[in-house]
Amino acid sequence: MKKLYILTILTLSLNIAFGQNLNVELFDQFTRQDARYSGSWTYVAPDGSEYALLGAFSGLAAYSIDDTPVTEVGFVPGPGNNWREITVVADHAYVTTEGTAVGKGLQVVSLEYLPDSLHLVTTVDEWFDRAHIIQSDVYNPDSSYIYINGTTLIQDTITSRTGIHIIDVSNPAAPVEIGQYDPGYYIHDCHVRGDRLYAAALYMGTIDVVDISDKTTPQLLQQISYPTPFTHSSWTSEDHRFLYVCDEIDGLPMRVFNIEDLNDINEVEQAQYTANAESLVHNPYGRGDYLFIAHNTEGLRVLDVAQPDVPVEVGYYDTFSGSSGGYSGLWSACPFLPSGKIIGGDRTGGLYVWTFNNTKAGRIYGVVRDSITGQELPFSDVVWEAEADTINTGGTGTFALGDLPGTYSLTAIQSGYIPKTIENISLQAEDSLWIGIDLAPIIINTQEDIVEKSFNIISNPVKDYISIEYNIEVGQSAYIQIFDLMGRRVHNEPLISSNGVINISTAHLSAGQYYCRLLENDKIEAIEKFVIID
Repeated sequence: MKKLYILTILTLSLNIAFGQNLNVELFDQFTRQDARYSGSWTYVAPDGSEYALLGAFSGLAAYSIDDTPVTEVGFVPGPGNNWREITVVADHAYVTTEGTAVGKGLQVVSLEYLPDSLHLVTTVDEWFDRAHIIQSDVYNPDSSYIYINGTTLIQDTITSRTGIHIIDVSNPAAPVEIGQYDPGYYIHDCHVRGDRLYAAALYMGTIDVVDISDKTTPQLLQQISYPTPFTHSSWTSEDHRFLYVCDEIDGLPMRVFNIEDLNDINEVEQAQYTANAESLVHNPYGRGDYLFIAHNTEGLRVLDVAQPDVPVEVGYYDTFSGSSGGYSGLWSACPFLPSGKIIGGDRTGGLYVWTFNNTKAGRIYGVVRDSITGQELPFSDVVWEAEADTINTGGTGTFALGDLPGTYSLTAIQSGYIPKTIENISLQAEDSLWIGIDLAPIIINTQEDIVEKSFNIISNPVKDYISIEYNIEVGQSAYIQIFDLMGRRVHNEPLISSNGVINISTAHLSAGQYYCRLLENDKIEAIEKFVIID
C-alpha cells in the first residue's frame, strides 16, 4: 500500500514497504522531485531531536525523522550534480560536490535553526572547485577538522588534482586549511580514526595508512595492497584491530585486514564478504558490533562484526528492483543516531529511514582431521548447508563461519576421504562453538589380523541397481551402506551370509556420484566410489 502526503507542489513523502528485508524495518521514506540522490549524514540537536541530511542533485535537504511521516524542514541549493556528500561537526554541516556552477567549493551550512530552516553560512572555493567525498572523525565528536578527498582546482584552464585537504572548522564561518596529504595521486575517500587516516587511492589500488598526529605534515606509515583492486572506501573495527576495505567494481568482495601490527598487515581471507558477487560493496560504516553497508543494487546490509575476522550478515533491506550490478540503488547509509535509526540515500528513491532489531549472530570454529592420524587436512571444503556456502580450510585445515540463530548441519569434504556431515547443530546468538570433524580415508585397514575379504562393485557406473560381490569373515556383523557426496547415508543393507552377490535398487537415488561402504563390526571398512546414470 502506498500513502501520499502532499507537502508542497514539489515534494512528497512515500511510506513504501518495498523489496525484501530481514531484521530491518522501514521507518519511512521521502522522495523529493530531484534528479538524483547520493550522500547522507545525521545530526542530533541539543534537545535530542534527530535529523537526516541528504545530498540531492540540486542541493542539501534536511529532514525531521523523529516521527512519521518524515518531513523536509530545510533546503540549501548548490551546483547541480549526481554526487553531493556531507559531514557534520558540532552544529554545522559541510557539503561538497563535483558540480562547478554557482556555489562550487565547500558549503558551510548552519543546523542551529532546525527544525525551522537551514542557513548557508559561507562558501569557500580557494582550495578546490569540486570534491568527491568529505569525512570527519566520528570517533571523536570534539574534533574540529574535516577531510576532503577527490578534489579538483581549475585555474587558467589548468586542472590539477591534489590529495586530502585537512581543514580546521573550529570557526565555521572561516574555515582554515592547515595541511594536506598529497602523495601525488588521486585519493578517492578516507576514514579518520584519532591520529590515523586511511586513504583509499582508487586507481593505485592501495589503502595509505597516514599519521595525522601533526595535521600540518601528514606522514605515510604504510600501504596496504592486494590483487585486482579498485580501492574505494574503508572503515576500522570497533577495537581498531581490523580494517574493512571495499572496492568499487562488481564482483569484488569486502576485504578484512588485520592492522594490529603495521609492519605485518595481513588479509583475513576467510572474512571476505559480498551479498551478491554480481554487485559491488560500496560504503561501510561501523557502530558498535555492527557494520552498515550501502551495497548499491543489494540495498542496506548489516553485518555482525563482534568478531571482526568472521563477519556475519544479520539484516538487510533491498531498495532496488532492477538487476544486480552497477551504480544504481543505495548510495550511502549512515548509522550514527542515538535512537539506532539508520538513514540512507538511494540514487532514485531519495531518503530511507530504517530501524534494526539488533539481532546477533553465532559462530562456529573448527578443524578437519584425518580420523586415523589426527592430522589436520588442509584445503578441505566445509559446506554450510543453510546457505549451500562452501568454505575452504586453506593450509591449516581450520575453518570459521557464522549465521543467525537456528539449527544447522555442515559437511566436510576432502579428496581421498569419505565426506562427513554433522547434523542438528544448535547455534545461539553470540555462540562461539568449536567442532572437530574427523574424516575416514577411502580405504581403511587398521587391524593386522584381518582375514582376507573381497568387496567389489561388479559394474560401474550403474543405472537401476548396483551389484556388489562380497566375502566377509563368518560370524561378523556386516552392512553395505551407501552415502552421497554430502556424507549423508542414503541406504543401509545388512548382510546375512558370509559371501555372495547382493543387488541394491538405486531407483530412489538421483544421478550422480556416491560412496559404497562395507562395514564389519563397526571397525573394518572398505569404500569404493560409484556413479549412477540416468
